Amino acid sequence: MKHQSASALYRLSESIQDVQIQQRLSKIVVIVLLVVSAWILGRLIWQPFTSESITQWQPKPSNNRSSNVGSSVNLTELQNGQLFGQYQEQRKVVEKPKVQDAPKSQLNVVLVGVVTSTNPDKNLAVIANRGKQVTYGIGEVIEGTRAKLYQVQQDRVIVDNSGRNETVMLEGLKYERSEPRQVAEPPPVSQDKLEQIRDEIRQDTKQVFQYVRMSMVKNGNDIVGYRLSPGKDPALFKAVGLESGDIATQINGLDLKDSAVMGEIFKNLSELTELTLTVERDGQPYEIYIEL
Repeated sequence: MKHQSASALYRLSESIQDVQIQQRLSKIVVIVLLVVSAWILGRLIWQPFTSESITQWQPKPSNNRSSNVGSSVNLTELQNGQLFGQYQEQRKVVEKPKVQDAPKSQLNVVLVGVVTSTNPDKNLAVIANRGKQVTYGIGEVIEGTRAKLYQVQQDRVIVDNSGRNETVMLEGLKYERSEPRQVAEPPPVSQDKLEQIRDEIRQDTKQVFQYVRMSMVKNGNDIVGYRLSPGKDPALFKAVGLESGDIATQINGLDLKDSAVMGEIFKNLSELTELTLTVERDGQPYEIYIEL
């Protein structure tokens, strides 16, 4: 009987301890909840007052004015802004007057060949000096000298030798002073006309042979070359420096004595951007450049 009473007292003691622990835990939880609630309530109360001191983000000012609603558009700035690139007026090529009376040069150089173009500034000269051949453009200094290439003509070049114009004749030709013609020369070819012809050739490259006619020349059964003559408009023919009766022997380095060459040229003509003709005139070779 005493043993049962002791067991009951022990269980009652444990129950009391469990209740006390639960009460303590409940108090702790309540305290934590009260603290959290107080913190949240404080944030809600003070938020309207503290938010005014926060600096709002503002975009950085730009040098260019933006077109916001209500602001006026500055058309002057837009026009001067070059949004689509800067317009450059196409300059027309102004041909320098041909030098007529430059004395023979004493430079120890040999003019091997010339290449003339519709644009005189793109003319070239092949000059040999000390056994070395170099191709020079307008304004370039001839290696081994102080002279600059000033002008390219069909049978000679004019060099600027320390401010003095001098003549270098094409190899094999005798120097003759070129006196101004007394007869009226034909008017120069219009650059607008040339540009119109170029546009037509760009659209259809084969049109170049409508302006430069070619007829086969044979010696027996052998092809010598192709005789050239102006086509439906002589403007391009004259502008590149061709003369009626010139005989083309090469095109872009291909030998026209080969009967298969012309067929190959016509086949690939649409892919070409230029034609370099080697022509014979009075027994002398000349290089003629035609830009397509």
